[in-house]
Amino acid sequence: MANPGDKISPIDVKTEKLKNLPVIKDYYLVLGGGKIGTDFLHYARKNKFPFMLVIDRDENAPASREVQVLKTESEIVDLLKKRAKAPVQEGMKEQLLRAEGKRKEENKESDKESSKESGKKSEAYFYRMDMQRIPFLLSSGIPEYIIPAVPCHAVAYMLADILKFPMQEAKKEESLKENRKAGLPEINSPEKSISEKNSPVNELFIRPEDSELMSFFKTIASVFPEDVIAGSYPEHSMLFFSYAREGEICPDGCPGPRDKCPTFGRKKPKTITEYTRELIHTIPGWVFESHQMKPGIGGLKGVEFKRNMLEIREFVSKLQENGSAKKSEKLEDRAFFIATTCTCHGVLNIFYVT
Repeated sequence: MANPGDKISPIDVKTEKLKNLPVIKDYYLVLGGGKIGTDFLHYARKNKFPFMLVIDRDENAPASREVQVLKTESEIVDLLKKRAKAPVQEGMKEQLLRAEGKRKEENKESDKESSKESGKKSEAYFYRMDMQRIPFLLSSGIPEYIIPAVPCHAVAYMLADILKFPMQEAKKEESLKENRKAGLPEINSPEKSISEKNSPVNELFIRPEDSELMSFFKTIASVFPEDVIAGSYPEHSMLFFSYAREGEICPDGCPGPRDKCPTFGRKKPKTITEYTRELIHTIPGWVFESHQMKPGIGGLKGVEFKRNMLEIREFVSKLQENGSAKKSEKLEDRAFFIATTCTCHGVLNIFYVT
């Protein structure tokens, strides 16, 4: 326990706030109101998902034409507070069960069935909001599921905004072309940004002449079989993974089975998630698993998202507290990765503690 005179760091204050946030049951947050976001909205409504909020920086995004449009942030806060009140205790109980490994798959299925059979109408809303405002949105509670439907590594951007550091644009046109061919997200970030002096974390960028960091990046990439690496960009410390080859495009409604690719007839010895978790033996990191919400669309579980974000904050805080970040001049000694993965695809970014 800290002494009364001890100085509490800003990151510790924010960590405590994050710990106290509830995970709001039956709340689905959709990041992006384009084709994928609207497709999920149709599915969720058909299956009577109780509460959905779609955000997009474009006020004319397709999803905005199909749901109630919110005009102010206070409307969002009121809705989320109302949504959080009743199920808080039940939500906390679920989190404990999951943490203890006691929650069974049939509970999840029964939750879905009870939701479908309920006579209550689905609530769905749209709000024009840039992803940089997600920390504000999360301050009212963590969604039970977060559905990324944007052409970027959403988790990396959420981490950047939660820890307050800028994401720099990847300008390589060949990177964009290769990602499109593989059906992967494009690197799509703000045009230019200046690092904040007090940021606890930053992106790792590797110059071609930096042989030591280049070797470090290659060591990370070597953990993965070459045939699942769809894109390798050391200058931005990014790796893209896919069981699809160059020029192959996965169908929109693929169920993504774990053992074999039904579209291209390719065996999958391990899922991309399993390969990525093995990287933890080489470098500290966190894997945000995308769980299939419907064929072709995945979502992050709020409980797992919250746990990972807390662990990342604690990792950064401890590294700074014990002086490791200051003692070591080698960036690789302060590096960690963030990855979002599913059975067939994935994207990974490398960061370091400043």
